[in-house]
Parts: sequence; structure tokens; C-alpha cells
Amino acid sequence: DIVALLGKLPDCRAVVTTGQKATDIAVLQLGGEEPVVGGVSSCMVNGRQVRMWRMPSTSRAYPLPLEKKADVYRTMLCAEGLLLEGL
Repeated sequence: DIVALLGKLPDCRAVVTTGQKATDIAVLQLGGEEPVVGGVSSCMVNGRQVRMWRMPSTSRAYPLPLEKKADVYRTMLCAEGLLLEGL
């Protein structure tokens, strides 16, 4: 229950998923639009705006070079203030 979990985490402003199943569950529970891989959408949860990020799979089976996957993760981490730009 993502909504209940977010209710216990009042400072949480973003949810990140990898994989279609996790994304489907997040969209079903949180509402809003499904973000494209590497993208973000937003929804309202418990009266606050929450960003929903969809990351590429970290599996080597996912056909995207590791460097590109790292760039997508870096973008999300920087946008959320968890990583300084340029690192």
C-alpha cells in the first residue's frame, strides 16, 4: 500500500520504479500518468504532489548501455537533490 506508506513518510516527495509490474502497481495506487522509461510524472497523494520516476531496468538483459542507464539514474538523483550535478 504505497499511499499508506507515503502517509508515514511526510517528507517523501518521489517514488521510483523499475520494471513494468512495479510501474503498473504504482500508477494503479497513486494515479497519474505512467511515465516513460527515464521520465517522470506527478500525482497528488494525501494532499501533496509526489513525483513518480520510471527508471530503466538495471539488468544486463535490458538493451541499453550501462552508461546510458547511469545517465538516467544520475538525472533523477540530481533532480531530487540526492546527488550534486557534475558527479
